[in-house]
Amino acid sequence: MHRTRFLLVALQFVLAGAAAEASGGALEIVEPWLNEPPPGRPVAAVYMELRNRGAEPLAVVGARTDAAASAAVHGHRVEAGTMHMYAVDRLDVPAGGSVALRPGGYHLMLGGVRGTLARGALLPFCLRLDGGEEVCAEARVRKFGE
Repeated sequence: MHRTRFLLVALQFVLAGAAAEASGGALEIVEPWLNEPPPGRPVAAVYMELRNRGAEPLAVVGARTDAAASAAVHGHRVEAGTMHMYAVDRLDVPAGGSVALRPGGYHLMLGGVRGTLARGALLPFCLRLDGGEEVCAEARVRKFGE
C-alpha cells in the first residue's frame, strides 16, 4: 500500500515537471511533434503551437537541442511557384495570442540530427526568448501522416 502511494506521488511530480518544462512564464509550448525522418536523413522539422498567456508580446530569438548540431526557427515562402525555406531571426507571439508552427509554415528546423528518431521517441528542445529566458519541452516523433 505504501509503495503504491509512493509511486502515485512520484508520478504526480514527474507529470508536474513535464508540464512545467512546456511553459515558462507567459510562453506555453503546446503539443510539439515531428515526423519520423527517413533513415540517414540528418534534418528534421519540429511543429507546435506557441501560446502567450501574458499581457506583453514575446519573441522567440533562438533554439537549441542536444539531439542535433543546430536548431533554428524557419519559415516558408513561395516565389515563382517554388517553396523556399528561410531562417527567422525573431518570431513574435502577440500578448494573449498564439503562433502555429505547422507544415508549410513556421517550424523549428534541426540540422545534423544525432542518432535515430524513431516513432514514439521524445526529442527535448528549448526555445530562447528575447529576454534571455528559455522555455523547454519535448517533441514526440510521429510516423509520417499521423
